[in-house]
Amino acid sequence: MVRWTLTLRFWVSLLMISSGRWIGMDASRVTMTESGYNNLVVAISSKTPASQSTIIIDNIKKMIADASPVLYVATENRAYFRSVHILIPAEWEHDEASPSTWETFNTADVIVDTPNTMRKDLPYTEHNGKCGETGQRIHFTPDYVATLSEDKNNIQYGEPGKVFVHEWAHYRYGIFDEYGTAGGKYPLFYRQSGSSTIEPNICANYPTMFSEWDISTNTPTCKKDPATKLYDDNCRFKLDRDFLPETSLASYHQIKSVVHFCKDDQAHAHRMDTQNEHNDKCNGESTWTVIMRSPDFADVKKDKNTPINNLLPTVFRIVKGTVARFVVVMDVSGSMKEFNRIGKLDESVRAWIKTDFPSGNELGMVQFSSNAEILSDLRMIADENSREEMMAKVPKEVFVATCIGCGLQLAMQMLKDGGIIVLVTDGKNSPGYHDISDVKKDIVDAKIRVITIAYGSEADKNVEHLADVTGGKSYFIKDDDSSETLQQAFVGASTYQSTVKNEDLIFKLFEKELTASGDQTDLTDEFVVDETVGRNLKLSVFNLDDEMSVESVELTGPDGDVVNNFVFDTTTATLTVELAKIGQWSLKVSLKSSQSKPVQVTVTTRLRPDVTTPIKTECVIPSGSDIRDANEKKIIIQAKVLKGTHPVTGASVKAFVVKPNGDTAIFDLLDNGSDADGTEDDGVYSKYFAYPNQQGRYSVKCQVNSNHKSFENLGFIGSASPQLFDPQIDETIIGEVERIPMADFTRIASAGSFQVGIPVSIDDSYPPAKVTDLSIMVVKDTAANISIALKWTAPGDDLDSGTVSYYELKYSDVVTDVMNSNFNNESAIRGNRSIITEEDLVAGSLQPSEAGVQQTATFQLTDVQRERPYYLSLRAVDKADKAGQVSNLVVFFIPDKTLVVLTRNTEDDSWEEANPEDDSNSGEAVDPEINIHINSNEASYRLGSLLIAAISLILIVCLCVALLMVVVKHTQVYRYDGIPA
Repeated sequence: MVRWTLTLRFWVSLLMISSGRWIGMDASRVTMTESGYNNLVVAISSKTPASQSTIIIDNIKKMIADASPVLYVATENRAYFRSVHILIPAEWEHDEASPSTWETFNTADVIVDTPNTMRKDLPYTEHNGKCGETGQRIHFTPDYVATLSEDKNNIQYGEPGKVFVHEWAHYRYGIFDEYGTAGGKYPLFYRQSGSSTIEPNICANYPTMFSEWDISTNTPTCKKDPATKLYDDNCRFKLDRDFLPETSLASYHQIKSVVHFCKDDQAHAHRMDTQNEHNDKCNGESTWTVIMRSPDFADVKKDKNTPINNLLPTVFRIVKGTVARFVVVMDVSGSMKEFNRIGKLDESVRAWIKTDFPSGNELGMVQFSSNAEILSDLRMIADENSREEMMAKVPKEVFVATCIGCGLQLAMQMLKDGGIIVLVTDGKNSPGYHDISDVKKDIVDAKIRVITIAYGSEADKNVEHLADVTGGKSYFIKDDDSSETLQQAFVGASTYQSTVKNEDLIFKLFEKELTASGDQTDLTDEFVVDETVGRNLKLSVFNLDDEMSVESVELTGPDGDVVNNFVFDTTTATLTVELAKIGQWSLKVSLKSSQSKPVQVTVTTRLRPDVTTPIKTECVIPSGSDIRDANEKKIIIQAKVLKGTHPVTGASVKAFVVKPNGDTAIFDLLDNGSDADGTEDDGVYSKYFAYPNQQGRYSVKCQVNSNHKSFENLGFIGSASPQLFDPQIDETIIGEVERIPMADFTRIASAGSFQVGIPVSIDDSYPPAKVTDLSIMVVKDTAANISIALKWTAPGDDLDSGTVSYYELKYSDVVTDVMNSNFNNESAIRGNRSIITEEDLVAGSLQPSEAGVQQTATFQLTDVQRERPYYLSLRAVDKADKAGQVSNLVVFFIPDKTLVVLTRNTEDDSWEEANPEDDSNSGEAVDPEINIHINSNEASYRLGSLLIAAISLILIVCLCVALLMVVVKHTQVYRYDGIPA
């Protein structure tokens, strides 16, 4: 049996250890020059009223100008804001606005957009990654910015400059909130180990001075939860005016004296065992430690020479969303004739220009072989004539030699004011000619984004790196791919505009491959047109030998109407429905046996005319396109599924990864908060690709199916500014996230490709992933012992794939004993730590299950010392004895048994599932016990009237028993041990 005693504290923490990877910055163009941040982009949504334009622009300037010295002090003279671009909607009039070039709404660092349903005007940062990883963007609402200087805003949210630095630290440095919230996952109050004093859950370098307030009675006296001995959920705190800490800007930055982040070496140091999101996700490290690991500060030291008053003022540039500018740079060297690459390129570019290139934008074309030539200067694509004229200029001939640098140089001259280059090449650069390295720096400096399309296995190995450093994207086209794959790459390039209009969005609903055999082959299948799409629905059959290879193509709508008037162009047959009815459609493609190769069948569509909120899927590779060494850089595949800005949860999402040898790996992406995923139910579905064991290029796509089980979540995922309580001001209370059931829908999206330079040598190259959801289901407290039931999701032998060899499960009353740095340390100073083995279990098992399966284990403890916190964690070890990172911590605290009786929540079957032999709910008389039910999604346990009634009943029973014993003169024997037997 386990020899050490536990106590139970009713909180369950989720820690995510810093992975040491810094990703997510590729979309941002922010750079640092002499401690100053340049090219920060603030984009204003077109939904923002033009009547607020002046006040919003002025207040954005004020907020960031105020934030600059705040950041300089907070980073100890290491950083400030040097230049900012404000992207305003195309509809706004502004005398100082110049045309936007590289700035886009989708890649902006900060947005001003409509409020989130749950957060109203509260500033927050979208962040679904891990500790140390940059977030997606900072979000302000128009009303918040417009009323920036009002007293109510400053009281609730803090001074604008500090608010901005608080959010910037979330976004840029990957830190998280250092505070609790009423009704949220993390408690508003906490009690330090060994102390009975209740304190606000904040990080400060001085002991907190505060008074409490009960919002239910509107009095200054709060009630305590008998189980946790913390204030209940009706309690708030108000900080005293004399409380003047210097930290922390990640906590309550509204306090005027707060100017720094919490550190480990300060007098009142950062506490790693306090329950907040930052400790949860950063393994207890201080915010300062995480910030100083940022690449921004790798080579930056304190600036001792520039006083804060002498900082350069922030320079603001107003840019206006106008037209996007694209230049297609096409390889026409001799190798493009092989496998008919030049023919597929011709077909794909013409198809893109004809139907998919967004109207109102500019397009130019360049071809290169031994030198480069402009096929068409930049011109507006606005009508059918301009499209036809541009289509006629697509190259069809090939020449000798390959000078990729020549083509890029010429395109860069055409885009001297910024824009997008779409580079298509199939070979290596010819010796002696300008290559990518000769022009890369100039392209980066010009803020030009490059979308690269590597055609064939011999395409230049440097194109992926060029895409990464310019914030673009890479695609790989195999020689046996249809022209559809190439067309999708061009469609993907179209998303890089200042603002992508809803009418320009293209959605893929269906994709399948068909091979002709015998006299005739028919492909019949079904797909769903959901309520948001159906305009310009197009069924396409790619890779046909000729028009005679296809017998028929037809679509049958929900009402039984049949459409079969397909058209043929080069190698593709298409069938279009102008506005498809909502519901289930059937398709049928009949091929003749003369068709020599497989064909690809797809269905694409656009938003319905009256729809303004699309269901979008974005398939991404956060680690980037250029994986130099797969042993050093773990690859994650993600699918972001949103309805408008709201997460879509509960969908079935699969990833398809085509390896260099042509094999396809298919696996489920999960939104469960696992190690790869980061945050549960945020609409981002993730998984590690654990087997990059081949050198070369991999193509990735994601397929989403709602299966009638998905929901639109009206909440948000990210870090927000806290609010100070004031009885005179209405609070913004965090309520339950509303989940709206969604009708069935499907989406297919391409992530492009990535290249692996050095593959992993064996399938067992990675350790197991970290367990991130370790939690307590229930604690069964009897006179004899305590049984604790745990649950967690099994990791894999290789990250989150396969089955691990065994688990190591440990606990201690010293938090550092069970964290990564000391988990292996078996020295005498770790003598307070205990190890739980299979022999200690009374239910469940420590035998590993397959990755993704939920596991349970119940162990028993005796000689319990109460009123004392303990910390428990586990880690997985694979068959090669490689250990994963230590899991999130679970914090225990068992109250004095004489003070409380808790009953199990019978609405949750977790205890029965883990303990099928338990009969405590059978209705029969049993020995007295405390069943402490723990909901891992709650920060505290709301006993309410049931607890009060239970305690009252026990006192009454005790009194009655005492009287009865006097009356009958001990004729009946009672056992008493704090609770009647």
